[in-house]
Amino acid sequence: MVYDRRVNDRELNFEASGALMDASLVMRDRETDSWWSIMTSDAIGGELDGADLVVLPQGEKATWRDWRQRHPDTLVLSVDGAEHIDNNPYDNYFASDSTFRDLEIDDHRLSPKDPIYSFWWADEPYAVPHTAFAGGKVLEVDGWSDKRLLLFRGKKASIFESTRGWVVPVTLVTETGKTKDLLALVREGGAEGVEQLSGFDTFWYNWVSVHEDTHLLQ
Repeated sequence: MVYDRRVNDRELNFEASGALMDASLVMRDRETDSWWSIMTSDAIGGELDGADLVVLPQGEKATWRDWRQRHPDTLVLSVDGAEHIDNNPYDNYFASDSTFRDLEIDDHRLSPKDPIYSFWWADEPYAVPHTAFAGGKVLEVDGWSDKRLLLFRGKKASIFESTRGWVVPVTLVTETGKTKDLLALVREGGAEGVEQLSGFDTFWYNWVSVHEDTHLLQ
C-alpha cells in the first residue's frame, strides 16, 4: 500500500512503531508521535487520532533481479543501510498454515493464510484470492454495471511480487475481446477511462480481521 504522507497540509515522516495490530504493522510519525494502521490507513492514537491518509496508486513490488531484467536503466535512489541476507527470515511463516501469534478469525470463507489481493472501492473493502486471477482475469462485481475489475498476477509469481489492478469500462472490455489484449493496452497506459487501483497483497486473516464487511470476489 502507498500513502500520501501529507496530512492537513503537513508533511510527516513515518517509521515502524515496533507494534502490531491484528498481526499487521503499525506506523508512527516523528512529528506528532501519532500511530497509524496500515490496514485501515487512519491514525489510531496520538495527536492526529482519527485522521486519514490518502491512498495513492501503487507501483509494482518485485525482486530486484526481475525488475532489473525488465528495466535495466533503472535509477536506484539509495542503497545506504540496505541489508543483504542469504535467507528470508519469513520463509517459514509464509510456508506454514499458522497465523501470527495464532490469531483467530470468525470469517472462514477462505483459509486464514490464503493470499489475497485487497483494495477499497467507493469506501467498500474487497478481497480476491490469488488463485482466482493467476495470469490475468476480468471480473464482474455486483453493482458495477458499467465497469469491470481487471487483475493481473503472473502464474508463477512469488508471494513477494505484487498484483496489478484496474477498474476498466465495460466498453473497453468488449472492444478488446481478449484479456491479454486488454492487459497489454492498459499496462501501456493508452486506455481512456481506466483507473488504477490502490490495493495490496496480504493474507486473508490479516485483512478480514480488520475489515469484517469485506466483499469477497472469486
